[in-house]
Amino acid sequence: MVMDMIYRHLITVFMIILFSLKLWYRKSFRDVETKFFWVTVVSCIVLVIEDSFETMTANYESLRFWRTLLSVIGYTFRSVAAVGLLLVVMPKKKQSPLVWIPCFITLLVSGTAFFTDIAFGFDENYAFYRGPLGLVAFAVPILYLVMILWTTRKFVIEEKGYERLVIPICALLCLASSLVDAYAGGIRLNEAIMISSISFYVFLYTHDNRRDSLTGLLNRQAFYEDSVVFAKDIKAVVSLDMNGLKEINDKQGHQAGDKALATIGLCIEQALGYDAQAYRVGGDEFLILVFHNSKDRIKKATDSIKESINNNGYFISVGYSLVEGNEDLEETIKKSDKAMYEDKALFYKQRGNDRRSR
Repeated sequence: MVMDMIYRHLITVFMIILFSLKLWYRKSFRDVETKFFWVTVVSCIVLVIEDSFETMTANYESLRFWRTLLSVIGYTFRSVAAVGLLLVVMPKKKQSPLVWIPCFITLLVSGTAFFTDIAFGFDENYAFYRGPLGLVAFAVPILYLVMILWTTRKFVIEEKGYERLVIPICALLCLASSLVDAYAGGIRLNEAIMISSISFYVFLYTHDNRRDSLTGLLNRQAFYEDSVVFAKDIKAVVSLDMNGLKEINDKQGHQAGDKALATIGLCIEQALGYDAQAYRVGGDEFLILVFHNSKDRIKKATDSIKESINNNGYFISVGYSLVEGNEDLEETIKKSDKAMYEDKALFYKQRGNDRRSR
């Protein structure tokens, strides 16, 4: 049985071992999501063991009860593994115990095999067959995959770069594997779930490395990378610089200054659409890469950012510049910075204070 397990599940077991080591080593990384990754990993371990024992019991009709029990466990934990992936991508505020209901439905429907063949059963030759509700165990994981795609739709639409396709590709891989297992049999769904889990983890880890932990905006390194990747798509640049950060830090403390920066980051993010990306490139310095060349839209967005920040009790100076012809991006940034500093000078002049309290 051990050799059969190794033969049938070598790839899955290999991925489980490596991914478990990674999760254990990076215990501090995204604690909540890591917990849900463990849900999926443990589910896959159960599925590997279940399939190995179920294969053995299929050879002995005297073990009909145990084969039935193992099949029920297998169908149920496929749904549990899918829940783990869903909870990884689902925002914390939207997580609810209700997401587990389809898993319990799978358990209840599959459990009827002990009394009836409405879900599945075995014929006179001890061959497995599905009943009228036999596909419920596959429909539930598919439902969770659809929920994953729905939960991540905004990210897929609004983000730039090929990495935004990681989650939908993983979901489609699991969907295809589930259909193959449903109609042709096999163990491909286990492999697909593990591949998806590892891909999700790498995506989240990479995503976090590109994010500024204070504001949630993309960081300086992400700006350098995207300046190259999207060089042909960048049509304009917006420069933003907070006014009065030094004064806040000196009088109220750095915690108050951090709160101000976090608020500004949120205001910037909320004002932007799918055709722009915002970055915190310095202490109180921000840049926005714009992927359209409409001055009216840029002006409307920057006015909205200013108004939102002002309503929160903070101030920011803004300047922007369109990319002209084959102009180098660095030159465009210099022009947007110049416009921003002119706006900053006007701000302090109106306050009757030419000294810039940054």
